[in-house]
Amino acid sequence: MVNRKLSRVLGPILGVMGFMLAIGILETSVFAAEKVQADSEYISNITTAAAVEYKDYSVNINKSETQNGIKVTVDKAIGTRHKLKVILKVEGEKSLEKLNHGNSIFELTYGNSSDFSFTNSSEEYVNDKTMIITLEKDNYKEEYPEKGDLRVDVVYSSYKINIGMDIPVDFSNSFASMTIKSISGKIPELNYTLKEIESDVMGTTITYSKPEEKDNSGGYNSLLDPIIVLKAGDRMYRTDSNGDFNGEDGVILGNYHSESATYDKIKNKKEINIIPVTCSMRWQDLRKLHEKNKGKEESASKETTNNVTYEKNLNFTDGSKGEIYNIERNDNSIKVYCKGATEKESLLMASKMEIFYQNNDGENDNMFYSNKDISFYKDPKESLGYIVEFNDVKKDKKVELSFDDLIKYIDKYNISDEIKLLN
Repeated sequence: MVNRKLSRVLGPILGVMGFMLAIGILETSVFAAEKVQADSEYISNITTAAAVEYKDYSVNINKSETQNGIKVTVDKAIGTRHKLKVILKVEGEKSLEKLNHGNSIFELTYGNSSDFSFTNSSEEYVNDKTMIITLEKDNYKEEYPEKGDLRVDVVYSSYKINIGMDIPVDFSNSFASMTIKSISGKIPELNYTLKEIESDVMGTTITYSKPEEKDNSGGYNSLLDPIIVLKAGDRMYRTDSNGDFNGEDGVILGNYHSESATYDKIKNKKEINIIPVTCSMRWQDLRKLHEKNKGKEESASKETTNNVTYEKNLNFTDGSKGEIYNIERNDNSIKVYCKGATEKESLLMASKMEIFYQNNDGENDNMFYSNKDISFYKDPKESLGYIVEFNDVKKDKKVELSFDDLIKYIDKYNISDEIKLLN
């Protein structure tokens, strides 16, 4: 029997999240995903976000139910063996801006899975009476069926709304567009044994196993989450940990996932490798770091190019410098050219870079960029240079670029040799 280790995954996150915000490691813009407003032009595309990102695979549903003046429509859905995504539209006779999301419940139920996992939700506003909600749910312990009845539950207790809809769905199209291959290899720094790589229309997942470790610190003594760079041909994608759970015989099972590396992007790549990026700092080290640097924070000067605001130089603690040496912006994409003094610094800059929207003058829409459609690759004209490509960026929005603040502690990071998965 498999039991998910929620305390292992959530303990460090919940306990340290406020601390990380206090020292500036997490940008507060991340939480804008919980409530983001958008103009009607933007939402006309986002309403069918699943169709735009996976346009050949979404299932049109368009089923509605109304209670107490609020109409909930299940617009579209997409499913793979381990992931569900459902797009809802919520419309009110009166303004929805005061809708209390703290008293809301969203739940997706599909198949006969006994896996204990949460349904994640994010909201975007079309206007004060219309809201788009994206629901996502993972199931890595078991598998979702290709066809079946999808249950969508929406509860707003403050408004006495309790809507449940059963919807027959057929995900045959998306299930047919996937590949699974067994892999072998080890990441000694993490004690990982690689098991499988799976690519589908919602991204690529790398699974691993490792021996169970005893930790009485509630997760505070564990290493900061490493990342694994997935290299498909000459294009690279950052994969992040989805957590882990207890398997049988004292073995822990876990995985890393990239939403950007979809089946269609990598299916024809002849060579697929990974590059592990690990950090020797632990969660408890962050607290010590905060105390050491308290009151010493310095505000760096920023430049703006093509409506992108950024710090041109990144100072590493060993005295070396990284730099952004060019920014290109065309339609809905942004290309950022960066390099460090070493390959290690350059790869860290490329893999730990994000952007978020700034408001234009007079705007107050707090739109959120998910940083899910990102890839990067070597600059053929610069030996240490990388080009980071952000796609599906709203072309008339101001953007601010940032790095994970921890990468400046360059001596704490290790870039392992490439591990060949498929060739």
